[in-house]
Amino acid sequence: MRNREAAGVDADVEARIAQIEQMTLDQIAAFQCRILTDITTGRIAPREASVIDRALRKRLKAIEQELRS
Repeated sequence: MRNREAAGVDADVEARIAQIEQMTLDQIAAFQCRILTDITTGRIAPREASVIDRALRKRLKAIEQELRS
């Protein structure tokens, strides 16, 4: 993946991405509810939301591949 520091992603988002990479489907569902709240209240900037969204999609794709195996 691209250098996240160059993309302007802070340490909090880095930590969230690290968590996402280990999540199960149930954990992702709960995380999405929390993250939507953070986005709507302005605690997460649009750029950060985009990075988190990409990480979620990547994890969901990995889970899907695991289930197909």
